[in-house]
Amino acid sequence: MNLNLNTFNKKEVLQYLRWTGCEIPPEVDALIDDCMAQTLSVAEPRWTWTVSPIDRVARTPALAFTGQDVPALLADCDRVVFFAATLGNGLEMAIRRAQVRDMTRALVLDCCGSAAIEAVCDEAEREIYAALNDPAVYLTDRFSPGYGDLPITAQPELLAAVDGPRRIGLHLTASNILTPRKSVTALIGLADRPQNKRFRGCAYCSMFETCAYRKAGKTCGRE
Repeated sequence: MNLNLNTFNKKEVLQYLRWTGCEIPPEVDALIDDCMAQTLSVAEPRWTWTVSPIDRVARTPALAFTGQDVPALLADCDRVVFFAATLGNGLEMAIRRAQVRDMTRALVLDCCGSAAIEAVCDEAEREIYAALNDPAVYLTDRFSPGYGDLPITAQPELLAAVDGPRRIGLHLTASNILTPRKSVTALIGLADRPQNKRFRGCAYCSMFETCAYRKAGKTCGRE
C-alpha cells in the first residue's frame, strides 16, 4: 500500500543529528528544512501488513515465542500483526548523490529519512487500527528485530510473513539489513484489553550499551 507522507517531526531530525539543545545557526536550520523538503519530495512510502492468529499450543507463529520480550508483549493477545514499511529507493539515491558532493547534506538527509520512516510507521499503525474496525481491540507497542532480545536474525521470517519483496520491494542483505535502508519491520499484538506501553525506553534497546543519546543523558524516543 502506498502512503502519502506530508510531514514529519523536525525535533526527531535534531535528535538523530545529536543536536545538544543549543541554538541552531540559521544556515543549519535552513539546511535541515531544505533536506526535510527534499525527503518528502523523493520518498515513496509504502507499507504492507498481515494478521496471524497466535496458537499457544502449537507455538505459532514462531516469532510470537522468540526470546522473552515478545512473549511478554503478546501475553494478552490472541493475534499478532506483522508489518513492514519503506521510504523506497528515491531517498537512498539522494543520500548517495549527496555523499559525493556534500557529506553534511548527506548526514542531514540520512537523519531526515530516519525521522520520516518513523512517521510512516505511526501512520501505518493508525491505518491498521482503522482497518480492524473494532473498538474492542487494543494494540501493543511496535516491536522490531534488534529491539530487546528479538534478534536481527528474525528479519527473514518477519519479511516473509508480509511478502515484503513482492509487495513493497523490501529486501534483506546477507547480514539481515533491510534494503532500502530507510525501512522498518515490526510486530504488534492485538489484545482485548488496554495495553500498557511496557517496552518503551532504553532498557529494551539493543543499542543500550553504545547509544550516544543515552550517554548524553537524552533519549531518541518520544515523550
